[in-house]
Amino acid sequence: MKANQLPQNLLLLVILFVLAALMASGCNSTEQPAVAAASATPVTVQLAWVHSSEYSGFYVAEEKGFYAKENLSVTFNALGDTSPIDLVAAGKADFGITSADNLLSARAKGSPVVAVATIFQRSPVAFISLAEKNITRPQDLIGKKVLVHFDGTTGLVYHALLASQGIDPAKVEGVPRTDFGNDPLLKGQVDVMDAFITNQPVQLARAGHPVNAILASDYGIDIYANIIFTSEATIANKPDLVERFLRATTQGIQGALQDPKGAVALAVARNSDLSSETETESMNRSLPLLNPAGGRPGMMRPEDWEITHQILLDQGILDKPLDVKAAYNLSFLEKVSTP
Repeated sequence: MKANQLPQNLLLLVILFVLAALMASGCNSTEQPAVAAASATPVTVQLAWVHSSEYSGFYVAEEKGFYAKENLSVTFNALGDTSPIDLVAAGKADFGITSADNLLSARAKGSPVVAVATIFQRSPVAFISLAEKNITRPQDLIGKKVLVHFDGTTGLVYHALLASQGIDPAKVEGVPRTDFGNDPLLKGQVDVMDAFITNQPVQLARAGHPVNAILASDYGIDIYANIIFTSEATIANKPDLVERFLRATTQGIQGALQDPKGAVALAVARNSDLSSETETESMNRSLPLLNPAGGRPGMMRPEDWEITHQILLDQGILDKPLDVKAAYNLSFLEKVSTP
């Protein structure tokens, strides 16, 4: 026997030991998926309203496993007593939903929040009237009573729309909203009222009251109504988290566009107060806003941010100009979006 050869019985023991080690390794590998699932990164998203089809892209992303693929465990919280901006700025939520004007106003006050995507790429703000009134264009508002929530986004849009069309506000009687019901329109107390094209027109039509709508975005007034935003700290310290979240979310929005009926079912499952029929019609009205021609899910246009900024300056909401480009970040969408 050569000096470098092992006795046969010792060689057999070595082989058995190696086989046992391999078998043990194989058994342990079956437990790895459970460990990975337990280590998924928790993410909290603060919505700006109740669960509804407006947020169906989120629900599709969860249902289809897009968040799981990015190793994210996402919780969606309906609106409570604290604003999404305050919660995100305080680190109590990772992402939130708000409007572009609210975000710019918050940044003017020092809140470190940044938009990273938008759900609706066109504004849903409209001014609606009963069909028999034949009010179909901004000039038809002259001499009419218009119910407006002057302290909100629709108030900004109302003034901007009149200005863009050269209409003297004194020739239109603006009536401040005191609630969000439809009765003032139905009772003839006002001729026109502000609305989201995805909401009140659906309610009224289903109740047998068809309406005409003046959609502000048709006249170049596009204030993003439901942007997805996060904090400057999250962007600086967790850019990979932002990218993963947006990749899954934009895939979810695309999924909602491809299967609106399925997306509505997921929304209704989250909120028992929703009507499947109403949400289906609302979703149908949302589709052109979610992904207009030439758009990609989530994308924002710098010019729309500039328009919103100018509206806030013109109406005295902002005392001085802001660095608008610091208020939004398109780099993550550019990484995850495909034409």
